[in-house]
Amino acid sequence: MKEVFKISTGEEIYLRYIKRSDLNAVWRNFNEVVEEDIYPVFFPVETQFEKESWYDSLKREKNICIIADNLDLKVPFNVVGQCEISNIEWDASKHVGSLGVIVQKNYRDMGIGKRLIDMAIRESQKLNNKEKIILSCFTNNERAIHLYKELGFKEVGIRKAQFKIEGRYYDELLMELLIEDYLKGQ
Repeated sequence: MKEVFKISTGEEIYLRYIKRSDLNAVWRNFNEVVEEDIYPVFFPVETQFEKESWYDSLKREKNICIIADNLDLKVPFNVVGQCEISNIEWDASKHVGSLGVIVQKNYRDMGIGKRLIDMAIRESQKLNNKEKIILSCFTNNERAIHLYKELGFKEVGIRKAQFKIEGRYYDELLMELLIEDYLKGQ
């Protein structure tokens, strides 16, 4: 599945599956977002071994990873967003996928995250027979929560003081979406 669309800046964004040749761009994008200190990840991924191991695991586990490729930018600056739906490790949860999405700061509020999530949900149902998607985020991440609710995700709980960053505690919001309900609403 592929999609090309223009954002408000006039740039063309190409949504597609990740390829091995995207690894440096994907991890450059990830590391840039990590530096914002708004995610519970402290250390950037830098070694080729880490990047290759992640990609090999992604393919072996048949996880979904869709990237937002800015066709106006050169590699490795072309990946401006990515969405992954990972399989849950429990046998009885094969129908559930866990969603993670990041979009570069300069490309937020342009519809990229919404399109990435939509494509990943549809592909996870089609290719991996997913019926339900779960996710979590900080309770103070209002932008993300707004987007998730707009897509139909429902709040199912809060883990108090789940993360501790530089001596400060953060609560984690848990959300879920039944794909059948999502597709009916489209």
